[in-house]
Amino acid sequence: MRLLLAGGVLTALAVIYQDAIVNALLPVFRAWLLIVDDTFLTVDLSLVRENGETVVRRLAGLSDHLLYRNAPIRPILELQLKNSAAAGIVLQPLVLGFALLAAWPWKQNVELACRIMAAAFLFPLVVLLDVPMMLYGFGWNELLKAFDPERFSLLVSWADSMNAGGRFALTIVATAICIGLGQSGAKRLHRPGNSAKI
Repeated sequence: MRLLLAGGVLTALAVIYQDAIVNALLPVFRAWLLIVDDTFLTVDLSLVRENGETVVRRLAGLSDHLLYRNAPIRPILELQLKNSAAAGIVLQPLVLGFALLAAWPWKQNVELACRIMAAAFLFPLVVLLDVPMMLYGFGWNELLKAFDPERFSLLVSWADSMNAGGRFALTIVATAICIGLGQSGAKRLHRPGNSAKI
């Protein structure tokens, strides 16, 4: 019942505030993409409507230093890559993760507090490893198809796995870690001799 209630409330909030939350995350996504790899330079990252659906659209251009067979690619071919992902999937890890945290039983309130503190770090990390990496992976895939279609790319494989539901597996793993850290934190705080600190 807690899972259904928490999932329902969080889903409703995600639907109502989706655009505002995702818009607020876009500058973070842009900075994260530059940290991951500067092969592509983000020209535009924004929420747009495509075919009646709100999507996160990324326009990216090649940086000047990208080489193919020791020759710069950019003078050979001017590319501007456009990739998009549904805006709704950005919040899916947060909805699922916090719903699972609320549903899993806890013995003491301090245990729940420790879970939430761990989630405040891990769940944003899952979000960063999901849609931004998908967008970057899709861009890499287009480049590889044009220049080296037989080459294996871990980034492209990661993007494909996230698109195939990997975000849910990653969220469940992160949630399990949060639950474990919550239990461990609660035990440490309630060790004999720590009662004065509680």
